[in-house]
Amino acid sequence: MKILIVDDEEKMRHLIRLFLESDGYACIEANDADSALDKIEERPDLILLDIMMPEVDGISLCRQLKTMDPALPIVLLTARSDNETTIQGLDAGADDYVTKPFDGNVLLARIRAVLRRSRVVNLQYGPLRYDEESGRILYEEQEIILTPKATAILKLFLQHPNRLFNRLDLYDLVWPYSAESDPRTVDAHIRMIREKLGDAGFPIDDYLKTVWGRGYRWTEERSG
Repeated sequence: MKILIVDDEEKMRHLIRLFLESDGYACIEANDADSALDKIEERPDLILLDIMMPEVDGISLCRQLKTMDPALPIVLLTARSDNETTIQGLDAGADDYVTKPFDGNVLLARIRAVLRRSRVVNLQYGPLRYDEESGRILYEEQEIILTPKATAILKLFLQHPNRLFNRLDLYDLVWPYSAESDPRTVDAHIRMIREKLGDAGFPIDDYLKTVWGRGYRWTEERSG
C-alpha cells in the first residue's frame, strides 16, 4: 500500500513517514497542492492531507482530488478540533480526519479502517457504470464519451445518489481554481450528460432530476 503525505511542514511529514513505514506502508510526499497533484500520477492508495497549508488549503484540495477520483481515500490532518472545520472537511469528501497532535497507533488504526471501507465503491446503476480503473463510462458495455468536466459531474452524481447539488455546488467542485466565474456553464455540461446518455439508450430522465430553482439530483432508484 502506498500513501501520499501532503503537509507543508517537513518535520511533520518525516514523523508521519516513520509511523507509516514502521507498519509496512510505502510513502511519497508533497509539500503543497501543486506537488500533490503531480504525485497523484504515482497512484497512491490513500492520501493524508493537512488542512492548514499556504495558498491552497487542504479542504479545497480535497474537493478537487475527490472530483478527480471519488474513490480515492483521503484522511485530513488538522490542528483545529472545532466542529465547523470537521464538517467542512467531511463535506469536501474526506473519509476521516485526525487531530494533531496525534498518537501514531491511532493514526495507523484510522488509515486501516478507511482502507477497509474504501475497497467497495458502488458507481453502478443497472447496466450503467463508471469503471474506476479505466475512467470510462459504460452502458450495456458500450462506452459513452463525455468531456472531462461532464465526466466529473456524472461521477459526483453516482458517488452521492439522492443528494441535491445546486449549480454553485457543482461549479465549485468541478472548477475549483477557474479564473472564470460563470456557474451557468454547469447547465451546458448537464445537457451534454442528458444527451449522450440518452442517445446511448440509458433512461437518463428517470435518474437525473432537475429540481427547479434548487439544482440537480441523481435518484438512487429508477422512478416510474
